[in-house]
Amino acid sequence: PEMEINLGSIGKGYALDRCAVLLEAAGIHDFLLHGGNSSVLARGLPSGASAPDGWRIGVRNPLRPDRRAGQLRLLNRALATSGSGTQFFMHEGKRYGHIIDPRSGWPAEGVLTASVIAPSGAEADALSTAFYVMGVERARAYCAEHPEIAAILICPGRRAGSLEKHVIGLSPDEWQELEEERE
Repeated sequence: PEMEINLGSIGKGYALDRCAVLLEAAGIHDFLLHGGNSSVLARGLPSGASAPDGWRIGVRNPLRPDRRAGQLRLLNRALATSGSGTQFFMHEGKRYGHIIDPRSGWPAEGVLTASVIAPSGAEADALSTAFYVMGVERARAYCAEHPEIAAILICPGRRAGSLEKHVIGLSPDEWQELEEERE
């Protein structure tokens, strides 16, 4: 009673996957689908680009949402981000996000945002939420076992207001940390 299941952690990614099927069935093979601020699916190439350029996608700074932490190249894959960048509250000087760790029943801690690059939108969405809760080391271990999955986890840095970026499974030509955003 009074319990519900929320499919928010995979809903947008799944919807993007279904849209991609419709576009491809209509003969459209170069497109970028955006499902809100957290889910993107890329197929083919932008106009005028050549392989392996792909689509350039910005990754938001979770502490300063008006700035980017970096950008990545997305080619025939999906990107999803989970985090507390915009959905959080402060209580007695501590930041609490909206994603609950099922092991404790409390908001997950230690990661500000988890962005996952995967073959499908649903998989990227589900894993970004899981990695946000699991943390850097467990996300790194998962990616080592699944080379088709990559991730960028952004955690609080040692200095107040600084960030630690953990880039997992992306080559230097796929991820670019922006010069003005380096901490």
